[in-house]
Amino acid sequence: MNTKLQTLIHNSPFIRNAWYCVGFSSGLPENQLKAITVLGQPLVLFRTNGGEVAALADRCPHRFAPLSRGSLQGNSLQCGYHGLRFDSSGRCVHNPHFPGVPPEAANVPVFPAFERYGAIWVWMGEHDKADRTLLPDFSATDERSGWNRVEGYLHVKANYQLITDNLLDLSHVQFLHPFLANDAPPSPQFKATVRAEQRGNTVIAINEFSHSSIPPVYRLLWGQGEAPETCQLRANMRWDPPSLLLLDTGAAPVNAPREAGPSLPSVHWLTPESQWTTHYFWAATRDRLLGDATVAAQVKRGIDEAFRYEDEPMIEDVQRNMGSSDLWDGQPVLLSIDNAPVRARRIVEKLLVTERDKLTVRTA
Repeated sequence: MNTKLQTLIHNSPFIRNAWYCVGFSSGLPENQLKAITVLGQPLVLFRTNGGEVAALADRCPHRFAPLSRGSLQGNSLQCGYHGLRFDSSGRCVHNPHFPGVPPEAANVPVFPAFERYGAIWVWMGEHDKADRTLLPDFSATDERSGWNRVEGYLHVKANYQLITDNLLDLSHVQFLHPFLANDAPPSPQFKATVRAEQRGNTVIAINEFSHSSIPPVYRLLWGQGEAPETCQLRANMRWDPPSLLLLDTGAAPVNAPREAGPSLPSVHWLTPESQWTTHYFWAATRDRLLGDATVAAQVKRGIDEAFRYEDEPMIEDVQRNMGSSDLWDGQPVLLSIDNAPVRARRIVEKLLVTERDKLTVRTA
């Protein structure tokens, strides 16, 4: 491992040996460059002629120009400042100022990358640990037969763990999200089951409701005149470190199987840009009213607006009030609804210590 990466891992507030989403596959066409900063590291993404994704540090080793301001020349990326070219391994393959003799030292750091679940994933840590099987299963939100998918992105001015806290504690939905929340008084038979489970380093927040009124989004998906008066409603959030979440959510008639009503599972992939800013990638699939472009637009707009105009401003205000990226600095009062978020934070803290300790042992 190079000395720079050792220093980064020792000093990083982020888990580096992990897969981070850097965008949807549809957002990186051939012959285009994409710049994104992940864990404070500027990256440039591009596709080779074979369609494979490459991720390099976004800095030319010559005069430090952003390579994302360059262009693709076949399988290589050409710096837009002085024309050095680099292949997908970061090796300089062309020097226009001394043709045929690329400088041996002119190499760009490369980061392992691959595509799965309609997204691009980059490994920010030690290359020999970049195991693709470590990426959790998100196939429930793949675009496939019987399901339609919508995707979205937000840039949130807050630490990624505050967004994790928000997603693992869905008690805020009834106060913050009219489109997603119940908008009618509960029936006399209403019953709620809310609890947290931990399976190894996975945390699951269980939110299940019997004889619940039907949120607007599910009335939309059920279709005009088809929805019952009350339903079995579920919103079970799975979190895997450092910041990957899957929401299993849907509504069905009381005492009926889940397939009897609409489902709307969604993924929430949080990629820290810095301690104070986060890339928030989300995607949702539905199993009702397939191929209906109007419904797709309504679902996407409803989810996007809930995040963009309700969650995001609140989380950013929380971050400003905290004045720190560390929640514990403010000595927060904890409630029962904080069970799942606190479990996730403790796991991140443990994994950070483990990552640094293992590196110390190997390099001692």
